[in-house]
Formats: sequence, C-alpha cells, structure tokens
Amino acid sequence: MTARAELLRKAKRSSRFDRLVGLAYLVVILAGLAWAKEFLLPIVLAALASFLLAPLISRLERAGLRPVFAVLGVVALAFVIIGAICATISVQSLDLVNSLPSYRDNIHAKWVAIQHGPPGPLNSALRNAADLVDDLSKAGGAASTAPQNRPTKVQIDNGAESTLTLIRNSASPILGPVGEFTVVIVLVVFMLLERHKLRDRFVRLMGHSHGATTRLAADEAGSRLSRGLLMQLQINAGLAVVLAIGLSLIGVPNAILWALLALVLRFLPYIGIWISAAFPLLLSLAISTSWVTPVLTLGLYIVAEVFTNNVIEPFAIGGSTGMSPLAVIISALFWTWLWGPVGLFLATPLTAFLVVMGRYFPAFEPLELFLAEDLPLSPDEQLSKYLKTRRPSEARALIHSFDSRRLSTELADELIIPAIRRIENDEDSGSGGGQKKTRAYELLHKLINELAPPSAKSEQLEKPAVVIAPCSCEGDQFVGEMLALLLADKGVAARTLSWRLPLKQQTETVKSLEARWMFLSAIDPDAYSSIGEKARFVQTAEPHASVAIGLWSLPPEGAARALQAIRSAADCLVCTSMGQAVEGMVARNAPSSQETPPAPAEAICSERQTRGMQRP
Repeated sequence: MTARAELLRKAKRSSRFDRLVGLAYLVVILAGLAWAKEFLLPIVLAALASFLLAPLISRLERAGLRPVFAVLGVVALAFVIIGAICATISVQSLDLVNSLPSYRDNIHAKWVAIQHGPPGPLNSALRNAADLVDDLSKAGGAASTAPQNRPTKVQIDNGAESTLTLIRNSASPILGPVGEFTVVIVLVVFMLLERHKLRDRFVRLMGHSHGATTRLAADEAGSRLSRGLLMQLQINAGLAVVLAIGLSLIGVPNAILWALLALVLRFLPYIGIWISAAFPLLLSLAISTSWVTPVLTLGLYIVAEVFTNNVIEPFAIGGSTGMSPLAVIISALFWTWLWGPVGLFLATPLTAFLVVMGRYFPAFEPLELFLAEDLPLSPDEQLSKYLKTRRPSEARALIHSFDSRRLSTELADELIIPAIRRIENDEDSGSGGGQKKTRAYELLHKLINELAPPSAKSEQLEKPAVVIAPCSCEGDQFVGEMLALLLADKGVAARTLSWRLPLKQQTETVKSLEARWMFLSAIDPDAYSSIGEKARFVQTAEPHASVAIGLWSLPPEGAARALQAIRSAADCLVCTSMGQAVEGMVARNAPSSQETPPAPAEAICSERQTRGMQRP
C-alpha cells in the first residue's frame, strides 16, 4: 500500500509539473507573438493573401500558363485593384471633408429639433450636454483672445538642414506603410511560387510518422482558408455594389466610399458591417431636412445584411470557418489585444487555422474543443463519418494516427469496432441509406486489407479450424473478417460466412468443413438476449463443434446478468473484445491444445464482468 501511495503521489506531482510547463510555454508564446509583432505581421498578411490568390493561380496553371507568369500576373492584378481601391477611398474622403461645411445648417437644425423634443430624461441629458459644450467653447475662445505677454522665441536654422528635416518628417509617415506594403508583395510572390515546397517542408518538419496527418491538416487548412476568404470577398463585393446603388438612389453623398468601406470592414465578423453603416447614417442625418433619408439608409443596411447573412452566406460558404459565434468574438478581442487593429482583421482566419490544427494534432485539441462550431468528434465518430462520406485519405490518416501500420486487436477494439457499431446504429431514414452503409464497408474493407499482415492475406487451402458466422447484419460479418485475419496471422485457419445465410445453413457449412469451432459474431447491443438460443441450436445440430460467441457491444450495465442468461441457455465461450477472441481461439487451437476440451465461458471474460458475476 505504501508503494502504491508513493506512485500516486509521484503521478500527481508529475501532472502538476506538466501543467506548469504547459502554462510556461503559453506565456512564452504570447510574449513572443507580442514582441515579434512587427516581424510577424507582414508574414501573416502575405500568407493570407497567398491563400486568397492560390485557387486562381492553380486554375491558370492547369490551363497551361507557366507558374511564374501566373503568379506575377495575378499578384500584379490583385495589388493594382487594391491600389485603385485605396486611391478611390482617398479621393472620396477628401471630397467628403471639403463638403462637410455646407451641411452645418442642417446639422444645427437637427440638433435644435432634438433638444426641443418631448420632455424626458434623454431630452434633459442632451440639453445639458449642449450647454456644457457651449460653456467649454466660450472658455476656450476667451483664453485664446487673452494677451500673450511671454517673450517671443527666436531660432536661426540653416536652410539646407531645415529642408532635409522637413522632407524627412513629411516622408516618414508615408515611407513606413509603403515599405511594409512592398515587403508584403515580395513575400506573396515567393510564397505562391514555392507554395508546394513550403507544404512539403512543413510536413517534414512535423516528422515522417505524422506525414499523412500533416498533409491532411495542411490541405484542409489551405482549402478552408482559401475557399472562405475568396467566397467572403465575392459576397462582400456583391454587397458593396448593392449598397453603392442603394445609397446613390437614396441621395447619400460619396456612395462609392461607403460601399468600399463596407467591403473592407465586413471581414470583421458581426460588427464590421455596422461600423461601416454608422458613417453614411450620420451623413444622412447631416444632409437631410427630414428623417426619411436616415430611415431609408438604415433600412437598406438592415435588409442587405440580413439577406446576405441568412440566405447567401449559408449557401455559398456554409461552415467554412468551423468556428462558433462566441469563438469568433473572443478571437477578435484576443488578436486585437495582441496585435492591434490589424489583428482584428486577422482574427477569423488565424483562429480558423488553429481549429483545423486541433482536429489533427493533440497539442491543439483544447483549442478545437473551445473554438469549434461543433464539439470535436471522438475518433470512432470521425472514422464512421469519413467512411459514410467516402473520404479514404482522411480515414486512412485517422487509422494511422493510432501509431498502427498493421492490423491489431488494439486497433480493432479501440477504433474499428466502435466505428462499425456507429455505422450499424446510424438511423438514416433517407433514400440510399443501405447503399451508403455498403459503400462505407467497402471502403473500410479496402483500408483493413492494407493493414492486414501478408500471412493473413495468403489463401488458406486447409480446412478452417474456426468458422465465423455473422448473426444478423453486415457489421457482424466485417468484424468476423477482421477476426479471421488476426487468427490467420497467429496460424489459426478461419473462414467467415455471409451474414445473409440463415443459421441452419451456416451450421451445415460448419459440419461440411469439419471445423472444430463455430464463432457467432454479433455487434447488436441487444443480441445477448437471443444469442444463447442460437448457440444451443448449433450445439444440438452439430455436437462435434464447440461454440464461441463474440458480443462486440455488450453494455457494461448488466453484463454479468447477460452472461448468466447465455450460460443458462448454452455452455459456450463468450468474448466481449477482439483481444479476448483472438487470445481464446489461439489458445484452444494451438497444436498442444488440439485434444483439450474447451474452457468454460468465465475463462475469458473480462475482469470487470467476472467481478460482476461474483456479486450476489
């Protein structure tokens, strides 16, 4: 007991130490991201631009255009469009600033109308605010007109140095953004030219043992970001066109400016469109003598956003980001706190990338748990989903992620059998449900054959020692085929019958093959209630063959009672896992045990079930 307690204390101490190490890593990573902000931002912006432009470049390359020309042409066109948008925004902004004084009378009239509105707390607050502003403006004017008795400071400057200083001070605010913009362009060009090499290097960085998983993660992250960004850009552009036309018809000045602002700011989820709507709404209040124009402007934004968000985006984008709405808001707050306004634009794609990483790598799994739109699926749920949707590469990578390149009892018990159980229990009432299940089993059969050892694939010419009889469904037969492969690898010849054969015909086949064992395979959780009667029928029809039962979905609750019911119907061997079945069949069909009578059912039951049977 002392040694056991000491081991438990060491385990708890190690667990606490691991948590502290993980927390230290997190702090170091956050500090590094904040410290290297100026270095990382151009790289991240270039990577996102590369994801956005990669589909178009790939299409041009498939059409026969050389990669260099495709990359340079698409990048040049993209940044020319960006430059034109920036120039348009600048011109429209200057025009707006120059025209604001002409709207002073309308603004004053609106303010007076609001102050003389119906009495209430809001009206009193507005009147007090207006009085405070008037008092502050009067105080500021009096201070500015007061005589200044301070002596005048005289400074003599060299003309040449003054000119250089003026040029440097005037150009520095411009040269900084222009230089960063140039760096981003160069990075985008080289990232697109070497995008395939970068992917392969990332795969090699993660290690050869995780090669398939890393490729899937990189492909899904790339396709998800590329598709999401491209579709979002197209939707935003369409919405911008609608807003430009609508604002022009309503009579709001600088409609193109507000449309371009909506195109850019709508990349900010949930709040971007309303930030862009605030400017034309305030301008409509300033230019109009009535409330019709502001109401129409607000209605235009509401109708356009509701229609886009609820009709167009679900159809065009769907769940491309894979993030929950709360995760989108939290990620926007986090990246804004870390990297400022630019981080607000980068929040959604960066967090979507982390969610994809969490789907494939255990180190990022907590991020997927908290940020994913749907709760992460268990491995067997993922495998059944991949099988039913015909995604062999993902299914193969998931199987290989169990550090298994060969079929084993652990792989069968922990992944394959639970996935088969989910496929069989899937209540698909739609059309083609049976065909979908059959195709899933065909794909799984192909994947299992890739993992089967060569000795198990060889033709068994001798008569089988074990004949596996599926009870009721295709899943029973598939589990039986896995058992046959594992037994063949151990030197025990086995054969699996078709699940469509009735029990009587299966028993006759066992008799004709002169098999020593008939193994009943059942994955249905309720099979234990009737499988004892089937075993007794086999024992009566073929007394020379011993009977074994595989209950692959025996529920933990009431397992001892179920085994007692089976034993009362027939004295046979009962297994509840692939490991137990292989161990029991190999032990009873080894050369030294050819004449040994079969062991009772309790000999191979799990320890949990044995303890349950001993309870009163």
